[in-house]
Amino acid sequence: MKYFFGWMVLVFIGFNGHGQLRPMVKKNHLINRTLKEVINHPSMKNASIAFYAVDLNSGEVLSSYQADLALKPASVQKLITTATLLELAGPQFQFRTQLGYTGTIDSANKVLNGSIIIQGGGDPTLGSIYFDSSQNFLFLKNWTDAIVKLGIDSISGQIIGDADYFSDEMTPTTWSWQNMGNYYGAGASGLTIHDNRYTLSFTTFNHRGDSTIVTAIEPKIPNLWFENNSFSDTITYDNINIFGPPYEPHRLIKGSLPLNKTDFKVKGSVPDPPLLAAYELQSHLTNIGIKLTDSSSTTRLLRSSVNGKLLNIQQIHEVLSPPLHEIIAKTNINSINLYAEHCLLQSAILLGSMPITDSATKVITNFWKTRGMDVEGMALYDGSGLSHYNTVTPRQIVFLLSYMKNRSNYFEEFYQSLPIAGVNGTLRKVALGTPAQGNIRAKSGTLDRVKCFAGYVTSAKGREIAFAVMINNFNGTTFQTSKILEKLMVSMASFEK
Repeated sequence: MKYFFGWMVLVFIGFNGHGQLRPMVKKNHLINRTLKEVINHPSMKNASIAFYAVDLNSGEVLSSYQADLALKPASVQKLITTATLLELAGPQFQFRTQLGYTGTIDSANKVLNGSIIIQGGGDPTLGSIYFDSSQNFLFLKNWTDAIVKLGIDSISGQIIGDADYFSDEMTPTTWSWQNMGNYYGAGASGLTIHDNRYTLSFTTFNHRGDSTIVTAIEPKIPNLWFENNSFSDTITYDNINIFGPPYEPHRLIKGSLPLNKTDFKVKGSVPDPPLLAAYELQSHLTNIGIKLTDSSSTTRLLRSSVNGKLLNIQQIHEVLSPPLHEIIAKTNINSINLYAEHCLLQSAILLGSMPITDSATKVITNFWKTRGMDVEGMALYDGSGLSHYNTVTPRQIVFLLSYMKNRSNYFEEFYQSLPIAGVNGTLRKVALGTPAQGNIRAKSGTLDRVKCFAGYVTSAKGREIAFAVMINNFNGTTFQTSKILEKLMVSMASFEK
């Protein structure tokens, strides 16, 4: 791509689909003048920059620069994932988790001659901190009460966590080693619990380089152990990485924490969520005096022999998630990677595909292609945008935003799921005290040397605008780059033509 700046008229030159040069924007207005400042900023010397802004009612392209350049979208990709499931399932869709048992009940001796099965249904909110209805172990109490009503005081089998609703993959294959052990790298499981995260408490000491001590873990996770190589440092923030793949009980802790802390919290990803769910239910049952013959397990661990145990399950309790529109609001406003991965895999199921990331991303890409999106250059490798392999163009993102506004039956739910500039979520500190505050609803995206924004804004003249701006490989800090892009978003809010 090449670009030329005239004295009074800003002209962008791009290539059309036939490799021919074409003018993209020729107007010297506020948005383009601000865009010129962004492009010419010293921190953008080595950056890839792409931008596209369209009037949603007239279809007029207000500004465009390398709109077909495929770049890493980071969490802006959650727009694609959440919009897809919303279109497929509708805003009132709910995930289901079933509790049941196999075998028979010996009422005379109060024995269940079988096992208790927790059948996951892909619900990302079971025990989640983001919903009041999921907190305080209420679902575990309800499960325990349902088992007590069976009239038993012992179980000859075990508690089995069944996560087969999704595959055993959990984390996409393209996620980095650095991410997957940390809370934001928690993978999707057919039986997810407590956001698939745990919290470590650390004690640090007075001198730089002093070792730290892990003093507590919540919740307790069976068999999990830590090799702690972290140290105390003259910093004020969490600079820890926790390394470890799914299902592996060993975790390596590296990095540093602030000096002289007695209860410093760091979050990690649960290695085996269905096993944790089974373990917690067994602990609740043991606490009220119900005995179990075997320790808790999962369908994955019992793969060779579990098929017979899972025949003829008698259901005794069901947990329903909050409705989908509430889940996608949490997904986008709080940028929850785990929720986005669940949305991706559930979309695959509804599209008749396997709930595996590679298959899911392919059918979702095709879903938007059949709705008119030019998907050339789009490469999806997860649902959340955490993978550095993802590429999307601003034109594709704006197509999706326009589709949701003009063709979807669920635009209001989608729109309400987006953070508001200067108000909430990941945009709560963006554009404070400007015409964009309270006006822009958009998703931000952040990775190392990646900063993106995409969403909706109403101009000073009342024009409804969909936009996407994507920058990869900038110099300087993420905070500085965000401030630079704020000016571009403010220019759209202030646009008077």
